[in-house]
Amino acid sequence: MTSSATTTTPTLAVVGSFSFDSVIALNGRAITGKVGGNALWSSLGARAAGVAPRVLTVVGHGYPAHVVPSLAEAGLDVEHVVRIDEPHPVRVTFAHLPGGGRLQPVPREMLAPFRPEVREQFVDTTTTPDVLRRGAPEGSHVPPGWLDEVDGWHLPLLPLMRHRSVVERLRSARGYLQSDCPARSDLIGDPYGRMLETASDIDVFLPSTSDVDVIDPGASSDDVVAHLRSVGSTAVVLKSGADGSLVVVGDTAWRVPAFADEPIDPTGAGDAFCGGFLVGMMRSGDLVEAAALGSAVASFAVATDDPLDLISVDPAEVERRAVHLRRRTRRADRDDMRRAFASAGGGGS
Repeated sequence: MTSSATTTTPTLAVVGSFSFDSVIALNGRAITGKVGGNALWSSLGARAAGVAPRVLTVVGHGYPAHVVPSLAEAGLDVEHVVRIDEPHPVRVTFAHLPGGGRLQPVPREMLAPFRPEVREQFVDTTTTPDVLRRGAPEGSHVPPGWLDEVDGWHLPLLPLMRHRSVVERLRSARGYLQSDCPARSDLIGDPYGRMLETASDIDVFLPSTSDVDVIDPGASSDDVVAHLRSVGSTAVVLKSGADGSLVVVGDTAWRVPAFADEPIDPTGAGDAFCGGFLVGMMRSGDLVEAAALGSAVASFAVATDDPLDLISVDPAEVERRAVHLRRRTRRADRDDMRRAFASAGGGGS
């Protein structure tokens, strides 16, 4: 993996989707039509860690008009947001479970207690590939000037064809590249074979336990790591929700804990983690340091149901939490690996 540390303020870019989210929170409350999306949470996660990134996303009709100007006011570069002449395509539903798990999309039977006007808001387009692709950037959307200017890139969840398109475009770019798992529905049946085309181009792969549960159900930790290595992944950071993250490089692994806090809504915490992780990699080039910073950012994300609240987070407080987490980080053993993958489906977002 190429070293990514830099002593100057890095130029970062996030390439992903904005969404409307409707959520059943941990307390059973229905939260409908809130702004969200992997690019929104991860971009604001990076800003909370101290670096405002460039954002490349797709916005359709009906997406709240205040969101993009709010990002600009907070210092994020939104000049190249792609506008499409249709209703905003990406709508996501989640149901957070008391044990730490998450259901997505929300089963219809869970909506029965709510009023009809609330149930109507629980629309999930993530299982409709054509719709989901329309809400995601593709490689041709990446401005040519960015290829020589951006030091660090993050690709949150993208439909597989969009993911491939962006990675292909970035092959001519300089700088560090990290990626979340491509859309799970595109990987079922042959997950590692379908990632073969791009895995070796990605410096750090950041899937979650819930990704593993869907794309490779029942797999052991050794199996998953071996499969990812076989397609070219040399460094893997497994996000495990409230259990923190597992950093695996070669034959060595570290367990980085989550910051203990009372969650309000875990939606977006995994994406916020990735934004903080990106900043950490730019500062130190050290995966464990970066994971601690990511976990610190995620602790603020779970404490709000509005990603724009991260704009007011003090990066100095994020760093204080990261220092605390670094002190509690330890080398992982086989039991840690087994527990991480046994909790697959347990809310790593």
